[in-house]
Amino acid sequence: MLRSDLSEFAFPALLQMLLSGGRTGHMRVQGALFGELWLEHGEVVYADALGRQGSAALELLSCVRTGELLFEAGLSAPGRNLSVGRDAALRQLMVDEDAWQPILQAFPDWGLWLRFTSRWSEQQPVNRSQYRALALVGRMSLYDMVQRSDLGPRQVLALLLPFKQAGLIETTPPQ
Repeated sequence: MLRSDLSEFAFPALLQMLLSGGRTGHMRVQGALFGELWLEHGEVVYADALGRQGSAALELLSCVRTGELLFEAGLSAPGRNLSVGRDAALRQLMVDEDAWQPILQAFPDWGLWLRFTSRWSEQQPVNRSQYRALALVGRMSLYDMVQRSDLGPRQVLALLLPFKQAGLIETTPPQ
């Protein structure tokens, strides 16, 4: 069994090591986010995180910066929801990790809630996707918004980001 602190060794680097070594087994990430990956002969074949599966779960796991990673060798996947080669998976993980940077800077604590500020106006123009994300403001934590939204994990927070940057929404402690 491999156990690692993700604040000391980045998730993509650990995954790269396991994939390059041709490993088979179960990887569990525990911390602010919980997720699981199954590897077979150095390829990711199954991913699950926050109720998301496949590539959406892998995208979500690319934002993990803290927590603990556990890998138990030799375990078989419960099925297959990914069919991406080792190099493509690592490349996508690096792209996703970079794309998460501005979002994680603006929303570092997903336990917080969002609320509209006094600058918000009901006349604020929004598109349909923005409306779907904004409809969750004030109803749940960022964590729950990402988990329950029918939008992609990064997409929901990316849609909210310009409203936070403009001071139209703000984070607040749990209600």
